[in-house]
Amino acid sequence: MKSLALSDRWSQYGKLIARANRIRGYGDFLHYHLLASGKIDAVIESDVNILDIAATVVIIEAAGGKFTQLDGGAVNLKTTTVLATNNKLHGAVLKALD
Repeated sequence: MKSLALSDRWSQYGKLIARANRIRGYGDFLHYHLLASGKIDAVIESDVNILDIAATVVIIEAAGGKFTQLDGGAVNLKTTTVLATNNKLHGAVLKALD
């Protein structure tokens, strides 16, 4: 999935956003650190490069969270979309995006 905005999931993403309190990231890692410290529950990103998120995978998983692609697949060198959660909500967020 190259871009969430261009995918069939865009409308599902809008429905999920309408149900959640949210913050918007500006190209930094603040939201991942907030997730790792338990201050927020999930991070969704699209159009990312593995070099931009590789370290955050380790941080989130070390904190007990879960980090996958938006389709639920494992993060790999070709990953362009991500879902990182507190682990408890991961399945529910994936289902909401489906």
